Amino acid sequence: MIFRQICSEKEGSLAYILGDPITREAVVIDVAETHLPAVEEFLRSRGLQLRLILVTHWNVSHEKAAETLRENWGARLAAHESVDAASVDMRIRDEDVLYFGEESLRVFHTPGRTPCALTYAWNDRLFTGETILVRGLHPKLRGQAKVRLLARLHALLERFPEETLLYPGAENQGRRLSSIEEFRRRSQLGTGGDSAGFLQRYSHLLPNKNVAKQGEKVRAEKNLHRYGPGKNVPASL
Repeated sequence: MIFRQICSEKEGSLAYILGDPITREAVVIDVAETHLPAVEEFLRSRGLQLRLILVTHWNVSHEKAAETLRENWGARLAAHESVDAASVDMRIRDEDVLYFGEESLRVFHTPGRTPCALTYAWNDRLFTGETILVRGLHPKLRGQAKVRLLARLHALLERFPEETLLYPGAENQGRRLSSIEEFRRRSQLGTGGDSAGFLQRYSHLLPNKNVAKQGEKVRAEKNLHRYGPGKNVPASL
């Protein structure tokens, strides 16, 4: 596989290039304007053809960088379906699979600090943007948003080995990656159980005590997903 992490020395933000060594097709993740020279130089030096521009969250710098890459490389910009911007070519959602050459990555919706936040899974690594930073969740995440995101991550990370690498959207004191094992240890996330039970355990972090109803909602949504539209959904969930 072809992989490169690029750091903006000015702001510490991180961008990523993923490539298929056979077809030379590539995708980039979270490229900002400050990353552009290094990103384009790497693409040219490796003879890569950029197919997709991915973002883990939406901001102006990502949008402007995507415009440049689209013009120079003919790539398509993909963002979560909730992003209402004319520049988006592909709107993606939870569990979508994106292909580049003989490689693929899976999309996970991980709303927290922003409602459009995504995490991408590729081989032995997850690209988490601002969802999981090197030392845990974003420090500005509080209250219900924090607990709901932790519940979502609790269920999601169960699907991957503990040694899975986590690549964030920014460095922290020189560190540019962590792992699921480290994140669980820092956040006391633990393993096992479902999202509803997790909400119950972390009720003390919520500003209100209406946690039971939130747990019931999580279970209901899970069951609705299991039965699916048009199927024989029980009258009571």
